[in-house]
Amino acid sequence: MTLADWLWAIPVFGLMIFMHELGHFAVAKFFDIRVHEFALGFGPALVGFNRGETRYSLRAIPLGGFVRMAGMDPSEPDDPRGFNNKPIYQRALTIFAGPFMNFLLASLLLSGYIYAQGVPVSEPIFGDVLAECNGQPCPAAMAGLQKGDRVLTIGGSPVESWSDILTYVGTSEGAPLEIRFERDGQEMTTVLTPVYMDGRWMIGIQQATRPGSFWKALAQGPSITWEYSKAWVASLVQAVTGRTELELSGPVGITREIATQASAGLTNLLWLTAFLSINLGLFNLLPIPALDGSHLLFMAVEAVRGRRLDPERVNMVHFFGFLLLMGLILVVTYGDLRAAILGQ
Repeated sequence: MTLADWLWAIPVFGLMIFMHELGHFAVAKFFDIRVHEFALGFGPALVGFNRGETRYSLRAIPLGGFVRMAGMDPSEPDDPRGFNNKPIYQRALTIFAGPFMNFLLASLLLSGYIYAQGVPVSEPIFGDVLAECNGQPCPAAMAGLQKGDRVLTIGGSPVESWSDILTYVGTSEGAPLEIRFERDGQEMTTVLTPVYMDGRWMIGIQQATRPGSFWKALAQGPSITWEYSKAWVASLVQAVTGRTELELSGPVGITREIATQASAGLTNLLWLTAFLSINLGLFNLLPIPALDGSHLLFMAVEAVRGRRLDPERVNMVHFFGFLLLMGLILVVTYGDLRAAILGQ
């Protein structure tokens, strides 16, 4: 990997954060909520300018961003155009718009990828075989599987479609799988062990594709986004219930993966950016203080109670939640750096 590969992390992170904050900003403006500042990053401002009533700034720590709206700080004077004075549905839509833009970005990137690469076929035929999974050789590559191989059985069970492959591999729980396949008219057998990556069990193969139309590709993007989101939620449930380990990557680990995919080609980077954007959107919807999900949760409680929660207490919860998230990022970053130094 070259320095240029590592530098791809800047536009990748920047695009995802920009789209997320743009969602909040655009819907706030649509509902005539006064926006004091649109910022990319945290910490001291590096550059900025004013346009109308809003300041736009780029800040020193590129780990997020924010849209500062009137009415979100209970200590400032009351503003008729403040966030707090808007109906609950307008506030909820303004908050949800951030994650929604991450899903929209992912759908568009995936559609672009599929249009460039072709439309996935339903037959159980291998597409590209990936070289690395979690920094190690992928099981399929180690087992000698090749692009164009047609799978006949997995673990003795017949395989009729690509979804059968996903099912058998996804439910393997990491147990060795015997795969019988056909190559150039000859039947062959191999055994491999799936690895856990990106919230699911996989062997390091991509679905075979065929040339497709623009409109079909456009429809595939949202579909893949939805299916991956369901798998992400299922993986989270398994981790919370103790059935699988929760694997976390911080900025360093993600940057390392971005560099790896960038070195493999822009289409790989496009695919990774799409799934990182989905992860960002889903993570922000978790009901953790300081995240969008907690804002939506408090609004749901408000709707049930019929009256608002104490804004000062809510802000205090979000403040401590933010400190907790920063601490988590530091811990995960330490783990990523340790793994990188030790070559894991």
